[in-house]
Amino acid sequence: MEAVKMALSIFDRNQKIRLLPFVVTATFFLIQPYEPGTFLGTTFKVLPVLSLIGYVIVTRSQFPRKTKSINIHSLTPEDPYSFCILVGLCMSLVGDILVTIPYMMFLGGFLYMVIYLCYFIAIEVDGRHKGCRSSVTWLFGLLYINTFLCLQGTADEFGMKLFFLIYLAPLFLAGWKAASAMEENPRDMSVFMGCLGASLFILSDCLVISHHMEYPIPFAEFFYMLFYYGAQCGWALSTSHFSKGA
Repeated sequence: MEAVKMALSIFDRNQKIRLLPFVVTATFFLIQPYEPGTFLGTTFKVLPVLSLIGYVIVTRSQFPRKTKSINIHSLTPEDPYSFCILVGLCMSLVGDILVTIPYMMFLGGFLYMVIYLCYFIAIEVDGRHKGCRSSVTWLFGLLYINTFLCLQGTADEFGMKLFFLIYLAPLFLAGWKAASAMEENPRDMSVFMGCLGASLFILSDCLVISHHMEYPIPFAEFFYMLFYYGAQCGWALSTSHFSKGA
């Protein structure tokens, strides 16, 4: 309980209130029985991401990460970082629907590649980390290669192996960029949230691929959705200002 209190202490009261819809909808989806692919199941699946979209939109005026004038006639954030994250979350909403439709899963997968690139671009344009210089470059390069080698062993078709090779590239690029930004800004809680989100995305996607390739992992569906919601929440929180940062 003490660890939970310490984790919650970094959020101010307004942030906690605006995160409440996400917490409630994500918890409900994870614990309630639902039929995958049904209208009701898909609706409850996208509600947490929809809540995070609302969080980012509200955050732009309540506690923006950077002091800028707010255009009250627009729902989109004015700073490029928050805008890119918002675009990524909106595309995630569409991707979550596509992967539940038969024969549309690959289209949803390609959409997620674009989403990871949005998060990658967000860090670049915001200046949290520019260029390619980073001490974690080799680490993420090796992680990418090792993950591909492990997952491609579960596929027999060359096309599926090629898909893994292409799909994992933007996923690990976003992770590398977020970790590099964390390396340059070690005391920035917003940057940490982005790094956490990128890391959880890697775990979630590896579980998803392993599960769909029928690799036996206990409670795989629960954990990959838990990590997925945690990842999206991390990216959404990275648009906020934390007065009680690390």
